[in-house]
Amino acid sequence: MSSTLIASVLILSLSAVHWRLRRHAGWMASPRGRFFVMLSYPLAALAAYWMCSAATSLEWALAGGWAMAWISSTLVGLGALKRVSAEHAARAVALETITPAVSR
Repeated sequence: MSSTLIASVLILSLSAVHWRLRRHAGWMASPRGRFFVMLSYPLAALAAYWMCSAATSLEWALAGGWAMAWISSTLVGLGALKRVSAEHAARAVALETITPAVSR
């Protein structure tokens, strides 16, 4: 019963996170960010599986490793999304800047 509850909570929370991230300004512009964010979902499932089924300290260590990989992948993906948004904003500001055509 607890594994079903954990799986349901995991699916609902990852769906909410994905819905929010899909609205990020850099989502369509950053394939690297999308890749790492999408990679983090199965890593979260693996971490939850190992945490639910862990009976020995080795399995707990594996669960911790999968959880670290999950968080790392998520943070790298978010960093890539933020970076591409900042790069696009800098380019937009550079294009909008009015410079004199003739220097005096």
